[in-house]
Amino acid sequence: MDELEKQEAEDKERLEREWDDLKTHAFSALLEVVEGGYSRPFDNPTWMQYYTKVYNLCTHSKNGTGDSPKVQITGILYKRFGEVLTDYLKERRISTAQSGEMLLKDVVQKWKNHKLIVKWMQRLFGYLDRYYTKHNSCDHLTEYGLKCFFNVIYTSIKIDLRNAIFKLIQCERTGGSVDRGLLKDAIGLIVEMGMNSLNIYNTDFEKPFLKFTEDFYEREAAQWVAEDSATEYLKKAEQRLAEEAQRAAAYLHQNSEKFLTEAVENKLLADHQKTLLEMENSGFIALLRDQRLSDIKRTYQLFSRISKGIDPIARLMYEFVTNEGKQIVSKHSNSNDLCFKAYTNDLLELHCKYKKILAEQLDNNSTFQKAVKDAFEAFVNQQLQCNVKGAAPGTPPAKVYSSELIANYCDMLMKNVVEKIGEDELEDILEQVVAVFGYISDKDLFQEFYRKQLSKRLLMTTVNEDTERSLISKLKMRQGAPYTSKLEGMITDKNVSQDLQAKFKAYQAKHNISFGFEYTMQVLTMGCWPAFPMHTLKLPEQVEVAMSKFQEFYDSITQSRKLRWVHSLSTVTLDAVFNKQKFQLQLSTAFQACVLLLFNTRDALTGEEITKELSLPWEEVKKALQSLAMGKYRLLVKDVPAGSKALKTVEEGDTFRVNVSFTDKSRKLKISTVVAKVNLKASAQVQQTVEEDRRHAIEACIVRIMKSRKTMEHPLLIGECISQLSAHFKPDPRHIKKRIEDLISREYIERDPEKTSLYRYVA
Repeated sequence: MDELEKQEAEDKERLEREWDDLKTHAFSALLEVVEGGYSRPFDNPTWMQYYTKVYNLCTHSKNGTGDSPKVQITGILYKRFGEVLTDYLKERRISTAQSGEMLLKDVVQKWKNHKLIVKWMQRLFGYLDRYYTKHNSCDHLTEYGLKCFFNVIYTSIKIDLRNAIFKLIQCERTGGSVDRGLLKDAIGLIVEMGMNSLNIYNTDFEKPFLKFTEDFYEREAAQWVAEDSATEYLKKAEQRLAEEAQRAAAYLHQNSEKFLTEAVENKLLADHQKTLLEMENSGFIALLRDQRLSDIKRTYQLFSRISKGIDPIARLMYEFVTNEGKQIVSKHSNSNDLCFKAYTNDLLELHCKYKKILAEQLDNNSTFQKAVKDAFEAFVNQQLQCNVKGAAPGTPPAKVYSSELIANYCDMLMKNVVEKIGEDELEDILEQVVAVFGYISDKDLFQEFYRKQLSKRLLMTTVNEDTERSLISKLKMRQGAPYTSKLEGMITDKNVSQDLQAKFKAYQAKHNISFGFEYTMQVLTMGCWPAFPMHTLKLPEQVEVAMSKFQEFYDSITQSRKLRWVHSLSTVTLDAVFNKQKFQLQLSTAFQACVLLLFNTRDALTGEEITKELSLPWEEVKKALQSLAMGKYRLLVKDVPAGSKALKTVEEGDTFRVNVSFTDKSRKLKISTVVAKVNLKASAQVQQTVEEDRRHAIEACIVRIMKSRKTMEHPLLIGECISQLSAHFKPDPRHIKKRIEDLISREYIERDPEKTSLYRYVA
């Protein structure tokens, strides 16, 4: 035997001797301590003794002939490290006869012991771990030890382990009590088997667990649907989802919570959404009908968790709100007494109800906001049918628009701002009105009605300018400055007229002019104010003088301006004596005053005679007589033939006299005109004006588009017109086509000679 062979034999002998000592004493002591429940297996001197043995073996292989490829002591030690752990684990295989909690406890305990043994063994063989594994691309000793457990224990019991975990979770889901700490340790074991990867966890546990969960909730959901109402079902689903979230946080890997929640949501919510939402007495329609707010909120919160879960709910909400709105329209249609106040109050009440639901139950979700908006637009823009009072049989009902009714409601609010409604309450109501106004497609129609009513308030009553400006500013924020420019101009005219009146008084004083009565004028800019009827009226001589003096004054301070008198907007205050009582009569129109003044020289007059005397149309005379003889204060009386029944109607042949027996406790009497709740004739005039304005707007829009585009196809031109004009009204494509034809005839645009659907701008 040569020297080299002799050295190798000595090295092997030494290795076996030292290893037997380590295995017999160090490893056995370690097992005894770990399995006995002690925390530290060695005292310091013993620890240093065994560590030194390993160190000497590793370093000896690097000296002299120890580097021979035949003897690699470090490689043998590394291999022996795995063998001793494998042998130890094989001796402690887990019995497959165990199941459930007992199996989990056994596996978890052996896993904990194994990790502790590997920890101490890794420290003992630390020198080997630092040098050999690093330079030879081997697993670190900790990973090597874990792989031993994986190969010997885990692969043989992974299915039993998984089933045991499922059994405990099933027990907890059905109301049982389980050791969550044990479950966390068992699932943590599976996670650690992946060696810094979740592949083992995903394959061996997560995917089967999600399938197990889906099967459980599929059965449970089917039972709930058969037995419970939708509200009870959703309460249980809400509770189950909360339980699963707690379960995931307690013992699952953090990545599993999302997938677990999705699985439960799909089986409890997505799979049965249609059935739950459409249940007869507990579906979403029933919740809206009965105003079960907490259930509405729960339904939204649960179904918002699933993909596109709120779309079906929003559709149901749209249908329900639309039906509610149509009931309001139907309720107020075909009525002989269509009341704008009642109709608008119903709209505002409905809007407030769903605005509150959107805010408090539906988190102002944009999908539901759009559903409510579309629903209101669907019924608010329906025409109401109003029976014409006194019309011949078979006369079709007149059409009334929400635009007019809401404008009338605003007029009522502005008139009663001081007397009946506080500022804060009025501000809230105005916000609601403007919100409902936003649903109207014919915003230009509302604008014209409101402008006409604003003109009467500014000229014939005392207005609260701050409130008027508040409403106009809200409209301006929604529609833009051009929409409210005329309304703002009217208020400006009112203020300018006050300054002009002060200058006229100074002019009177300077020229020693006195009329014997107080006389004020208001000068309006024709472009801002609506067109008023210019009735001829035979005025008292004193008033004619005052008008001529103001004309002289106005001509002296202006150039090229012409005054046109609008007597229908005049108000008059008269002193009167009835039955030896003095009264101050505040008359709404100059027509009423002129009618009363005729009775200073005549005892009785017929309607026809009054019409001739004043040169007024009969309709205006009729309204004045109705307010004076049929109103709250009956200053005139109508002759009634003996044996006839007094009728509340006024005809041209009726004879009227002063009511000499009239008396009242008040000395100031406000004589209002008799106005129908919906004035169909005035409404028709406004609509005709708006239609004319729309024709001009459509033509201007077409020319503007063609001027910028030069050429354009017919469908694109129609679409662009609708897009630009829809902020003010919804144009009919047929009307746009007519305007195009008219512009072609007037040579603003022309058709392409080769392609008739193509238009060209004519410069």
